[in-house]
Amino acid sequence: MLEELIKNISKDWSTLDKNELKSYMISGSIFLELIGLVISLVLFLIVDLPTSFVINIIIGFTILTLLSAIIVYNRDYLDGKYGLFYEEYKGLSYQGVVLFFIPASIAFAFIIYPIASHQGGIYSAIGFCLAALYPAFFMFLRINVYKNENSRKLVTEDKNGNIIIEYVIGYHPAIYYIFGSLISCHLIGFSLMKVISGIAESNLDICYLIYFISSLLIVSFILSPDIANKILPFELKEKNGLTKFLIIGIILMAIMGSLFVNW
Repeated sequence: MLEELIKNISKDWSTLDKNELKSYMISGSIFLELIGLVISLVLFLIVDLPTSFVINIIIGFTILTLLSAIIVYNRDYLDGKYGLFYEEYKGLSYQGVVLFFIPASIAFAFIIYPIASHQGGIYSAIGFCLAALYPAFFMFLRINVYKNENSRKLVTEDKNGNIIIEYVIGYHPAIYYIFGSLISCHLIGFSLMKVISGIAESNLDICYLIYFISSLLIVSFILSPDIANKILPFELKEKNGLTKFLIIGIILMAIMGSLFVNW
């Protein structure tokens, strides 16, 4: 259902003229801002968070709204450069989805900052904000990995040697972004906090530096399904293979988490 909704929205973008597009952008911007305001009020009234938390949430959603509007408004340029739309599926391409993770991650960092700062101070805030940004920007640098032509097509052979081409879920960027962000905020966030505080206070523990580098490698591996597909004995483009890969990621996160506690 979600994928079908994305297809319909992106199909409209590719056919709307400038005036129609502005109307859609204004409506979408108002909708996103209302979501931000509702979340802010709920947190302020029910969870009883400080006013600074609410302000950051509103700022985060405002940035998300503005950057998303810029992407939509410049759809023709971005489509030519990154392949925002995919004609065969008549909708937003996997590369197009990756582009929207940039404003989403920036908004996420703004929301995380006051919470991390409240819990662990400025070093915690910086570490977790950078950890929140890492998956989206890493995926953007490797955006061609998630290209529909590379990702969704699965070429196999039957027992008679005939070539079979299937169109599968592929390297769906939303799955990898959400999962990668959870692991990044857990592993990279904690380790980077320790590294930054160690450097600032001139008492950096080499163990935390090793942990940070290992965390970067693990998250980068999770966000590189093309590389993982060459190493692992199952196909990540299929749902069963993807499920196994997610389980491996959870195990790696659990192992690294236990090491961090022991240190």
